Amino acid sequence: MVNQWNNVLPIQPEPPTWASVSIETIKQDKDLRLEACLYASKAEIFKNKIRKNKYGFLLLQNVVDCYHFPRFKRVFVKKSAFGIYQPSQIQELSPQPVAYISGKTGTNIDLLRVKKGQILMTCSGTIGKVTYVSDTFDRFIFSHDLLRIDVEKSEKAGYIYAYFKSKIGNSIIQSTNYGSVIQHIEPEHLLKLPIPNAPDNTKQEIHQLVIDSFALRDKSNELLQRAEEKLQNALKLPKIEDFERKDNQAYTFSINSEDLKDRLEANYYHPIVRDIEQHLKQHAASVTCLGDRQIVDSIFLPNRYKRCYVKPEFGVPFLGGKEILELDPRGEKYLSRSKHKNLIQELTLHENMLLITRSGTIGKVVLVPSHWQNWTASEHLLRVNPVSDDVAGYLFVWLNSQWALPLIQRHTYGSVIFEITEYHLADVAVPLVEQSIMAEINQLALFANKLRTDAFNKEQQALAMFEKILD
Repeated sequence: MVNQWNNVLPIQPEPPTWASVSIETIKQDKDLRLEACLYASKAEIFKNKIRKNKYGFLLLQNVVDCYHFPRFKRVFVKKSAFGIYQPSQIQELSPQPVAYISGKTGTNIDLLRVKKGQILMTCSGTIGKVTYVSDTFDRFIFSHDLLRIDVEKSEKAGYIYAYFKSKIGNSIIQSTNYGSVIQHIEPEHLLKLPIPNAPDNTKQEIHQLVIDSFALRDKSNELLQRAEEKLQNALKLPKIEDFERKDNQAYTFSINSEDLKDRLEANYYHPIVRDIEQHLKQHAASVTCLGDRQIVDSIFLPNRYKRCYVKPEFGVPFLGGKEILELDPRGEKYLSRSKHKNLIQELTLHENMLLITRSGTIGKVVLVPSHWQNWTASEHLLRVNPVSDDVAGYLFVWLNSQWALPLIQRHTYGSVIFEITEYHLADVAVPLVEQSIMAEINQLALFANKLRTDAFNKEQQALAMFEKILD
């Protein structure tokens, strides 16, 4: 039956499961918790499988230390040396601070910094998202409600990460949550979980695959940073703050009526947009727009449709705009191949296609890596097909830059949920620089994207090896 309210075909619910549990089990193992999900679930089956593992098992409390911090009152400022990140960002490849806090904030800010070699896990709201702290995240400041996990032997951290990331580990973690509206887990819940033991050489191999995966992500970020610096130097672009007004007074400005373009919102004519566009005209070899057929073959937005979600084996991954900044944005949503034969072709992603969020948070940009090939994505993502791979990387570096974002967001319309269309995106200015520099920037971006696919493959190898332990 079609759910007419949210335009989605619901997944048929699985039959209920049940289990009988002894009083002693409740007393000893579950801290007198009476939630049925702790006992009658796949997680309990997985736990028993771990306990019967031929190599034995350990409790996490014997191999890791896990903690979070108490709440504190944050003093937000416009800009400071203390950029703060949210737990929901831990799986992003190259996150940006969501805000800045003052050094006068009433807490030890250095304690909030994460350190290389730690494992991080979300413990509130969407729980169980996990990452390993490599060079990219080292010393980032995260809010208090994030589990910091220190592994007793650092050479085993990758193995612990693979356990948390695996379907088995994640299912067990999900079973320990509590809360009727917002789900939570506590450090003591995590520490009591069993983890399968394995031969040292297997643990080391899994660990190394995970470390290699994160090293490739770091290298990818480094290459993209170099590409953006080359673009900045070629266009002589100052920091974005230099385009912003220095005083704290509200903007007031006037424009000539001849410059009106059928838009009456002040944001569309914001001086920062005008100043960036004028700068580009002065320093670029030429300035065109994204709709120029010499650089872009097409910009399109798929039609809305009724979605039929199925189990992974019967469908194709369906990505939402919220997760596209992650290496592996697959979630629980898979579109039915049989129900969406005609739509899947329109929704299918292709390597080096550009995806840009068009509603809600506008202007997030991603260059589709090869491991997303033939996956599908939401109609809330605009698709940009470059004319060739010779320009795809360059377009990504420009559109993903801090200077292009105001040019994209100027087109925003809507009073509650902001949106842009393919026609707005086609009007965004694109500066072109000397051909040899464009080629260098393009190659750096494409190679960075290749490294991300290599990182994905390394992680998948590690997870496959971990799951074999329990076969």
